[in-house]
Amino acid sequence: MKPRLHHLLSVIMLTAISVSYAEVPDDSAPEFSSALAQLIASYRHTAPPALPEPDGWDELDSPVSVAPARMRLPKNIVVDKPNTRLFVINALGDTMSRYRVCASLKRGQKTGKDDWRTPEGTFVIHGVYNSTDWTYKDTKDKCYGPFFISLRTPGFWGIGIHGTNAPSSVPGRRSHGCMRMHNEDIVRVRRMVDKDSRVTILPDPVAESHD
Repeated sequence: MKPRLHHLLSVIMLTAISVSYAEVPDDSAPEFSSALAQLIASYRHTAPPALPEPDGWDELDSPVSVAPARMRLPKNIVVDKPNTRLFVINALGDTMSRYRVCASLKRGQKTGKDDWRTPEGTFVIHGVYNSTDWTYKDTKDKCYGPFFISLRTPGFWGIGIHGTNAPSSVPGRRSHGCMRMHNEDIVRVRRMVDKDSRVTILPDPVAESHD
């Protein structure tokens, strides 16, 4: 009798549990807005990303490198003088930021003082200076923006990357030899470089005759 009684009690308990679950509404189901529910229902597959054309990029700003164990990665600068662009690149070759610049009025390698050309090659950073109050030697205008990244360019002094009081000149080819940037951009770049950074200035494809 005991086994049969035990079986009967089990059947009664299972029936009671089934009835109780049937009577209790299912509140565990997530509630979505109609727009979100429609989006979820329509999502079936991924599509290739639609990236803008390079000339449409204002910047790709990411001051932090992602690497195993969060190791520090040196950041270098590459200036594409012919296309008036400046790139911040980490040691893995990843482009972290991209900005417009104004380079020298004249094209080709710098060969003399005040020749209105930007030197070409790879250079170390001599220092980063607050240039808020610096004035240009000829006009005495404050034209260097908030910061001046000074480059060690053998044979020449005073070449660097800096802000500007003429934002309409960026991008372009109007400077005496330095690379001008918008002031908000030089602030960003200044935070990403250090004494280990190198600055490479790409050559113009066709040099002007030196006269």
